[in-house]
Amino acid sequence: MKLGAKIFCCVTIFFSAAFLFGGYVLISYFYEVAMEREVEAAVEQYQYNKFVVEANLITRGKEWFEGALGGKFDMESMASDMNGTVAFFSLGKDELLSKFPKGTDAERLLSDISEDQVKYRFLKIGERMYVLVAGLVPQGAAGIYLVTGVDVQQVLEQQERIVEKFGVVYAAAIAVGMVLILGFSAVLTKPIKRLIAVTKKIADGNYRERIAATGSDEVGQLAADFNRMAAAVEEKVQKLSENARQKEDFVANFAHELKTPLTSIIGYADRIYKRELPRAEQRQAAYYIWNEGMRLEALSLKLMDLTVLSHGEFSLQQMEAEGLLRELSADVAFFMEEKQISFSCEAKQASVAVEYDLFKTLFLNLVDNAAKAGAAHIRVTGRVESTAGETSAGRAAALESSRMISGDSRVIPDSSRMFAAPKEEAARRYVIAVEDDGSGIPAGELNRITEAFYMVDKSRSRKLHGAGIGLALCEQIARIHGSKLEFESDGKSGTRVRISLCIEEEDMEDGI
Repeated sequence: MKLGAKIFCCVTIFFSAAFLFGGYVLISYFYEVAMEREVEAAVEQYQYNKFVVEANLITRGKEWFEGALGGKFDMESMASDMNGTVAFFSLGKDELLSKFPKGTDAERLLSDISEDQVKYRFLKIGERMYVLVAGLVPQGAAGIYLVTGVDVQQVLEQQERIVEKFGVVYAAAIAVGMVLILGFSAVLTKPIKRLIAVTKKIADGNYRERIAATGSDEVGQLAADFNRMAAAVEEKVQKLSENARQKEDFVANFAHELKTPLTSIIGYADRIYKRELPRAEQRQAAYYIWNEGMRLEALSLKLMDLTVLSHGEFSLQQMEAEGLLRELSADVAFFMEEKQISFSCEAKQASVAVEYDLFKTLFLNLVDNAAKAGAAHIRVTGRVESTAGETSAGRAAALESSRMISGDSRVIPDSSRMFAAPKEEAARRYVIAVEDDGSGIPAGELNRITEAFYMVDKSRSRKLHGAGIGLALCEQIARIHGSKLEFESDGKSGTRVRISLCIEEEDMEDGI
């Protein structure tokens, strides 16, 4: 049963029962009050009739009374002066005179009646209801029982008419109430029906659907919470879709990157095997085999590094940033000289938390990418910068978050000293930047260059044994260091890559 039908049935049953109970109580109360009033009137008539009897006894004397008891005198004349319907009985319960219809059982009232006691009862006589009041009228040592009856049939008839009227009013009230309850239930369930409709659309894949949240009651709050849930679901679905797309691209690119060199290797090897080639052609074929083999070796090594970084455990250590950058720059000096690339390094002093081997891999990849982009000048800088809106505690939280993202459990030595207490001033981090004047990266592709196998210039990358995994590797290393790579390029005038590292707390206090 639907909610609207449940509300309609429950409310209708409740109000029907309440209305019936209220009508029953009121009609019963009216009946009781009316009957009490009739009993009081009957008692008053009895008292009047008793007074008439006593007056006649006093006027006519004891002899008349004794003769009347013996049946010598007729008591009809005395009864004619009384109100209502009366009957006289002797002390022996013998009927002396009765104005009631034959067969009326009035004697049951006469048992155990004392001189000062009056009893009454309701009795159905024929088709009408009476209230009978009985009492003892003493006369010396003798006396008679007096019974007075009052017709109360009109009270019953009036009650029946009230019940009939109540039935009509009840039926009309229930009919109108059912219409109103049906309308109210429709109004109450309308937001829920809208919510159900939106839920079905979302279930069918339309994750942008939202429900109009109106009011501040529970239904409005439910709609608002549902919208927030739908927004979260849409965001998660988009992320899952993006991850699925990236995985598909990864598999497709991986297959392509394997297919191309393998095809070349198989083709040139088959050529050497099946044909007698001149020495020059053999050397050329061997060179192609060697070149494609180098590409496969680079691809396997990069994939292995990416897998290790995703599941490994690493410990960051404090190192002097200036000495670190100078040492890494010295490692690439010969390569820069061979490529005839102008290279410079400017670094300020600070103590940073790094994993040496991983950071060296990141540094070499960034410099190598700059060289492959056709740069004539490469400049590496390292300086302390303030990051607005980030505190020391926030910096520690960010690093901890990066650990969870990377799936490792690294331990930073002396972490209690590094992030001793939250500070409200702007956080300071050591920012390392690698700038070149090469071909640059189109602005529309900056958000994808850290995806595995993604290459801006595929022909140039393959020629230089690139596989499109280097920047994905660098991004993973940056996360391990509680940071991320920031790229700036307009696609024409070179590229600038930034990574920020945590500074030891003492350096920040000294104002470095």
